[in-house]
Amino acid sequence: MDNIVISNLDGNEWKKIRHKYHSLNKGMDKNIAAKILFEFDDIMKDNNIQYFLSCGTALGFYRDGNFIEWDDEIDVDVLSAKLMPKFDALKYNFLQKGFVVRTTNRGNTSKMNVFKEGIKIAISSLDLQGKYRIYSNQKIPQHLYNDTHKFKYLDRAFNLPNPIDEYLTWYYGDWKTVIKSYEPKSYMNKNVWR
Repeated sequence: MDNIVISNLDGNEWKKIRHKYHSLNKGMDKNIAAKILFEFDDIMKDNNIQYFLSCGTALGFYRDGNFIEWDDEIDVDVLSAKLMPKFDALKYNFLQKGFVVRTTNRGNTSKMNVFKEGIKIAISSLDLQGKYRIYSNQKIPQHLYNDTHKFKYLDRAFNLPNPIDEYLTWYYGDWKTVIKSYEPKSYMNKNVWR
């Protein structure tokens, strides 16, 4: 099956074959992850969409200088005002570049997961509601997305929320302590949940 057919499978059919495109709870090959992240970055730049590396990807880059060894996906946040007007065009661009694209449409907090060579990039659309950026069941102070913390990875600059220490503390609490777990409630700060 080609990537476009796979991208359009219903949820039940996708669940049967998802393991062929992404290994849940298994660390990524860092070299392949870097290659796919760079391809993703090129597509986002071509579409003039600013994004932030977030969650475990931001934590790994800032704390460890690389992907966390056991992280199973690349996490990306995009402000909904930037992503949603280009959502369909962006999906088309990823498909044209050979990615499998799975979307969840829920207005300004829609999400897009893109898969290639065993790597998953989870793109979250963050909607502004009061003083928070909202995604699904999480909230993050909006001011953390007013500016970027630039992080250089393999000679390419990536955006992280800013100030990054405050973001990581909001998201994880004690982010300097390494916790190897695939259960979010064991490592995420309770303030994140809404």
